Amino acid sequence: MRTKKIIKAKPKLSSIIVLIIGGPITIILSTILIIKGNGNIGVLILGIPFLFLGFYSLYWMYHFDILEIQNGNLIFKSITGFEKKTIALSKFDSYSEIEKENGKLKHEVSYMKWKDLTLISNDFNYKISSTSYSNYEELRDELIIGLKRNSKFENTWHTKNSTQWGIGFIFFGLLFGFWFLKNAENTLTEILIVILVALAIIFAGIHLIKNRKKASR
Repeated sequence: MRTKKIIKAKPKLSSIIVLIIGGPITIILSTILIIKGNGNIGVLILGIPFLFLGFYSLYWMYHFDILEIQNGNLIFKSITGFEKKTIALSKFDSYSEIEKENGKLKHEVSYMKWKDLTLISNDFNYKISSTSYSNYEELRDELIIGLKRNSKFENTWHTKNSTQWGIGFIFFGLLFGFWFLKNAENTLTEILIVILVALAIIFAGIHLIKNRKKASR
């Protein structure tokens, strides 16, 4: 049974700071960098991606949802408190929850592990991430009441994710091999090392693709 009290999402301070401050600052700094660069190709290569990153942050700041659960409804508000829309929770018939991690090693400072909850309906899906809300577990427990877990959705995600990683490894292995063979000295040892490393990366990608169905179980 759903609780009758109002449950408000508590956005993580780090997410808000990144969105509000990171976007404008990145745009300003990258614009200055591009202008000061006077057409220097190296500066443009560095500045333009950061400019897009700044606008991307502004986009997500505008679309960041402050959530409220009230009377069986999921209410979406903007950071400024403006109510954007309301969706009845009865529209969702299943959910998925997938634990994810970034590509860093566990002992590294930048290593991250989080959960994504996806509410699934016939018309649309809505995803909530534990990286965005400090009371994710409270929101999750309330939102999934009466919903069945969608294993098919989760298996599809795992399969797609493994395929993407596999293709990425294969592409990187080919690029690595091509680049280093092109710039390697004409010594047999160096050429063999490059070929072996490139093949190891490529086979790792093939292994991911080949075993993607097993990984999704």
